[in-house]
Amino acid sequence: MKSLERLGLRLKEPVGLDELLSENFNPRLYGLTKTQEEKVRALRDVVAAYMDIREDITGKTVGGSRQAVDLAGNRLRRLEHEEFWVAYLNRANVVLSFEMLFKGSMDSVNISHRDIIAKALSKHAPNLIVFHNHPSGSPMPSVSDIEQTRQLTKACKLMEMQMLDHIIVSSGSYYSFADEQTFKFNSK
Repeated sequence: MKSLERLGLRLKEPVGLDELLSENFNPRLYGLTKTQEEKVRALRDVVAAYMDIREDITGKTVGGSRQAVDLAGNRLRRLEHEEFWVAYLNRANVVLSFEMLFKGSMDSVNISHRDIIAKALSKHAPNLIVFHNHPSGSPMPSVSDIEQTRQLTKACKLMEMQMLDHIIVSSGSYYSFADEQTFKFNSK
């Protein structure tokens, strides 16, 4: 790629952008020097920041799981570790804030219901949608995912908030607890 050469990155063999920007990119396999490795890291940071700016969903209205995934799923699809994101919404389901709250390993992420609720209270957000990803490729919820969702839904109800959905994103698909009616989010 000519653009990489302009940055002073001369690779032994061609590499795709997805691989180059991946967390697990191994610069040693491509004969990069320490300085060039740092350039790749800096490039990755710039691209990530650009994508965050470009994909700002604040102010957008969420009408259902498909729309929520369209707005937020790209941030989670390519990750090789699990992350837990929350979309805080007003009563009209307009996004007030969309934030990554917890970062985990390649097959789990620990969350704190207290932190999720506290953030919602600070933002005056009565509604929320939670997202996390499954790097394995399967969006099907684990027993732990189901139990965490059940507990978070109860915590929201106690605070007079409504959890609208929990969406698990994988590389090619997603699982919506609300769509699949895993359990009732809106029951009193």
